[in-house]
Amino acid sequence: MKHTNRSGMKSHTTRYTFATSSRKTKIYKRSEKGGWTFKTVVEKKVRYFPLGLDRDEALKMADTIRGHLMLYPFDEVLKMFNKKAFAKVKPPAPTFGQSLAILKKHQSAIGLRDSSLKGYKDSLGGFIRKVAGKKTLVDKFDLSQIDDDFIMEYKRVCLEGITDESKLASRKRTINSRIRQVKAMFSREKLFKEFDMTFVEDLRDAEFFTGLKTNYKLPSEDLIRSTFELWEDSTGDLRTLLGLALHFGMRRNEIFHARKPWFQMDGDKARINITSDLSFRPKGGHEGFTLGSKTVAADILNKASDDGYLIEERADSGRPLFDDALDKLRAVGWDRASPLHELRKLFGSYIASTESIYIAQKFLRHADASTTNDSYSDAIIEGDIKNLWAA
Repeated sequence: MKHTNRSGMKSHTTRYTFATSSRKTKIYKRSEKGGWTFKTVVEKKVRYFPLGLDRDEALKMADTIRGHLMLYPFDEVLKMFNKKAFAKVKPPAPTFGQSLAILKKHQSAIGLRDSSLKGYKDSLGGFIRKVAGKKTLVDKFDLSQIDDDFIMEYKRVCLEGITDESKLASRKRTINSRIRQVKAMFSREKLFKEFDMTFVEDLRDAEFFTGLKTNYKLPSEDLIRSTFELWEDSTGDLRTLLGLALHFGMRRNEIFHARKPWFQMDGDKARINITSDLSFRPKGGHEGFTLGSKTVAADILNKASDDGYLIEERADSGRPLFDDALDKLRAVGWDRASPLHELRKLFGSYIASTESIYIAQKFLRHADASTTNDSYSDAIIEGDIKNLWAA
């Protein structure tokens, strides 16, 4: 729908509907059924005041708020005109559970993957629990409580007590990732048109931590050796899991869905084709392949179950197995955020050091070689470390 701006020209880019009072106070709303909002700048910071559904009343209220802001501190004005004052004349914000239900209902129509929906659920759920407490009934949590102060408190709680610079940077990257996921969850506002989505404005304005780019660095040689010893000493599904991550650079979801038909053993090296099926879709939808030791591949295939899956423990998406693997990796010394993913990075370093960054990019199935270079590979100089892959 086209909207008219002050000059009378029609805009093809905005989705907002605007109204202006006789005092030149401008208000807007994002959908036909949505409430009006007054947006203003106080001390160089954007602030929002929800105004209800009635246009004329909203214009009067916006003029009043604007006048008060000229006379009183923002915090006092906020208390005078808080969101609760308009609760009876505007639709409610959705709860966490309602938001997930709406996305699940339209999942096929909008092409939302199960993994993306789970990512939204985990990110928003963790976001809420960090501030409201672990015992909070997350499904019934009113999302209108997510405002600027809520977001700042989330950051504070996540960073509390961390003094090590590298761990601080890592935690900030995690915060950035979670906020990015929560923002993405509500990027399709048309799905939520029956609710008041004013809280999304504060999410959109949430600032990310900057200056966090870092190049991947290998762990110590002792930790690399201990990791290989863990794989060699393991049996069953755990040995298969560690072998696919360490010797083929496969992701967790790929490992869980890996099947015998993915393997080709007729070359100098074993080839694993990462292909889609009814229950699995590669990350980003990009199929690909990786190469590794035929000896390791034969060991994995010999232990595989008859139904074709390499991982036998299928219950709960293999969570008990993967949790056990993480515990054992941490026990040998891994203290980075995702120990299992670190095995994929070790594989990337090995391929980049013995082949090239280009080959490592292909085996890791990255869209851009800069991702491989910056985040997944470091130079392995020591020959005895490279020989650990020569199984």
